[in-house]
Amino acid sequence: MKHAFLINTITGWDEPPRARHHVAFSLSKIHTVVFVEANKTGFPAIRTRKVHENLTLITPYFPIDMRIRYRIPVLNEIYQYWLFRNLVRHYRDHKVINFDFTASRIFRFFRNVIYYCNDSFSEISKKINPAPIAKYHKRCEATVASRSGFCVGISLLIKNYLLQYNPNTIEIPLGSPNITEYKIAVQRAPSKNKKVRVVLVAVIKRLNMSSNVINLLLRDESISLTLIGPVEEAFLDEIEDKDRLILRGSLYGRELYGEMNQFDVAIAPYCTRSKNEIFTATGGKIYHYLSVGKPVVISYMPGLDQLNLEEKIIYPAGEEEDFPGLVHRAHEENTAELIQKRVDYANRNTWDQRMAELVAHYESV
Repeated sequence: MKHAFLINTITGWDEPPRARHHVAFSLSKIHTVVFVEANKTGFPAIRTRKVHENLTLITPYFPIDMRIRYRIPVLNEIYQYWLFRNLVRHYRDHKVINFDFTASRIFRFFRNVIYYCNDSFSEISKKINPAPIAKYHKRCEATVASRSGFCVGISLLIKNYLLQYNPNTIEIPLGSPNITEYKIAVQRAPSKNKKVRVVLVAVIKRLNMSSNVINLLLRDESISLTLIGPVEEAFLDEIEDKDRLILRGSLYGRELYGEMNQFDVAIAPYCTRSKNEIFTATGGKIYHYLSVGKPVVISYMPGLDQLNLEEKIIYPAGEEEDFPGLVHRAHEENTAELIQKRVDYANRNTWDQRMAELVAHYESV
């Protein structure tokens, strides 16, 4: 059965692909999808453009930047009323997949709402916001989770966290892109170059990526390091040897996966210390990297244990200081057989398969 989905987010569209982007692209292969990105600053307006036949992008404009707006309760409430009142005029019959944990006013305008949660946002809010704002976010998340038709958590512990609010909560792990669509020929033979080519693909900010790890890697002359994605200036300010960094900016689709295909080792140095114990996912980057067969050195998170991966597929780092040694180990131990195992794992866990689970559960309830 073909459905129409409205995906509400606080994420920009032109970012390295994250869960909400993959959800949109995967669903739009069969269903009609409207993707609402984070507001840009400007006179209040809503602009639309077609990404392809089944996928429409909506860009709201609002006088206050999203990063400020969602931290000020009165402004956030005004924005929600304005946005959802406008959206419901055109998309009343769409099923809503909501990624915005503060969107507590959405239920006044839409009936069929799914809360898709890939982190404990209110818990993170306590780490970075004053107490009154954190309490507001906690209240919003409780409302969003409890009033949704059902919730999706991307790991078992996030699912269990959401169950306190909504008994109809399911787990759908993150997924892998289907890079066969981009006709990328994965490099099947590991490189044995003395200089290890390392890549990080992310929206790179001080609060989500460890500048300490980057500095540790840059001190090693036998490692070359490339960053793909937007990089926050405050993050760059913490880098000791910027001249050794290769910055490629934001890449998408075939260009992104073709570029990733050229590297020896991929990294995901999350700032897990700025989170709390509920940060139990795997990080979407791991699936991107495995889809092109790359060994991944990643900050350890409890959610990694759920993947039940064989040894040498990924290399979890218990401490930031472990990264350089694990990068060299991953490079030295890589084989054609391990590359194939990584690609096979990614192919068994694609976003298309994940979205088939989501639609099946929606239809069942």
